[in-house]
Amino acid sequence: MHALASDPAKRGLHKQVLKTLGFLETNARHPGLNTHEYRSLVGVNGERLWEAYAQDKTPGAYRVFFHYGPDELSGGKRVAVLTIVAITPHP
Repeated sequence: MHALASDPAKRGLHKQVLKTLGFLETNARHPGLNTHEYRSLVGVNGERLWEAYAQDKTPGAYRVFFHYGPDELSGGKRVAVLTIVAITPHP
């Protein structure tokens, strides 16, 4: 994220990625994210990996790869955690 934020040519991309992360925080199934399972890879502990679109219909469109968990406990309550694995151009 720092590389995107510090490059003036990528400010628009940085804004798109921030918007994507915001949607993931509030609703990982937001239709604009086109979220779907990415079956070619798994998380470090075998978690199912998901892909969300930060961009679409552009060469090398950026994607956000994530998995759910590990959840945390805060004040005795379970807090769902979404782990970002990579923010990268579409492989």
